[in-house]
Amino acid sequence: MTAERPFTSAIIVAAGSGTRCGGLAKPLIPLYKGMTVFSYVLEAFAACGTVDEIVVVCKDSSRFEPLLGGVSVVFAPGGATRAASVYNGVRAADAKTKFVCIHDCARPFITPEDIRLVCEKAYETGAAAACSPMRDTVKYIEPEKKVLFTPAREHLIAVATPQVFRREVYLAACAAAKSGPEATDETTICERIGVPVAYVPLDSNNMKLTTAYDVKLAKAVCFLAESERKERRE
Repeated sequence: MTAERPFTSAIIVAAGSGTRCGGLAKPLIPLYKGMTVFSYVLEAFAACGTVDEIVVVCKDSSRFEPLLGGVSVVFAPGGATRAASVYNGVRAADAKTKFVCIHDCARPFITPEDIRLVCEKAYETGAAAACSPMRDTVKYIEPEKKVLFTPAREHLIAVATPQVFRREVYLAACAAAKSGPEATDETTICERIGVPVAYVPLDSNNMKLTTAYDVKLAKAVCFLAESERKERRE
């Protein structure tokens, strides 16, 4: 760690059950030549140069240990919900941690460069998250399918991970969130306590694996990427 950069812990959330992907936990799904979803994520964080430790939140660490490839990690237990898993990971981080970099392991194509971009923005502002512009037309509807309005796409983003926060800000947001409605990510609980989040558009493929179709698509992406690398070498 350099004097200019605060001690940062990566929290890789890998505790999901994979119900929508056929029952196999998404982090353990093989994508290409023995590389699992988790392997791709771990490789990116190990190479990014902006995190000082990696905390892996999972249900069974014995299933992940063979995939570490010599990378040193701290394991934390998965919780009943994603939010609980993230909290467990942050609590397990080193006491020196000033910033936490939270990433869903279901996003295997995050790059070291993108991790650095989001971390550096968080160091400037205190809170930052990856995002991408909306390319589809979005409708706001009620449960009975009545369309209320169509937001302008240029004002919409899809929020992703990594999401990076000062550790004390995240913990304060968690304390406040206990009395509020459930949130699907950490930017929401931070913004509820008045902490502005800087959103960083990423140019790379940061797709999230949710369904079995997404897994097929990810495998195709890996195959094509390897084919392109072979062509460049030749």
